[in-house]
Amino acid sequence: GTTSGSAYIFVRDGTSWSQQAKLTASDAAQYDRFGQDVAMYGDYVIIGAYGNDDNGSSSGSAYIFVRDGTSWSQQAKLTANDGAADDNFGFGVGIYGDYAIVGANGDDGVLMTESGSAYIFVRDGTSWSQQAKLTASDAAQNDSFGRVVGIYGDYAIVGAMYNDDNGTNSGSAYIFVRDGTSWSQQAKLTASD
Repeated sequence: GTTSGSAYIFVRDGTSWSQQAKLTASDAAQYDRFGQDVAMYGDYVIIGAYGNDDNGSSSGSAYIFVRDGTSWSQQAKLTANDGAADDNFGFGVGIYGDYAIVGANGDDGVLMTESGSAYIFVRDGTSWSQQAKLTASDAAQNDSFGRVVGIYGDYAIVGAMYNDDNGTNSGSAYIFVRDGTSWSQQAKLTASD
């Protein structure tokens, strides 16, 4: 359907790259925007589809694919346990080891339109489950926290491109750290200039 989306895997052989697979969602639908953001680690790839409507219009989802030899198959579909219309879950995605992070920059928080959030998922065998929901300690309306995300080891980073600390829409980023199964904000980053 229109703007349902796809993602492509390419593999390198020396200095040449060739297409290995074309990925689409098992339940692909019009305007899902599958492929808005992608991330890869080892044999796993995560693909955002922020237009998916499972929890309301543009509530969003993300898909995990796993490689076996030269074949890729969908292992999981991720959605927020509190997903709602216009959350844009899947606008930003990241993956590292057994952990994935999915941004929902349209999430409204508590009476704060589009303050945003991000969700941590953890893998156990072939199953993925939500471990945490991350929000900024100083969340504000229209910050768009979760528009871009990344994860590595015990650390996650979440961008808030419309945060106003250094002027309108100057932006910021937040670092979160994992201790066991808990995630806590460690720092807020802004540019010196």
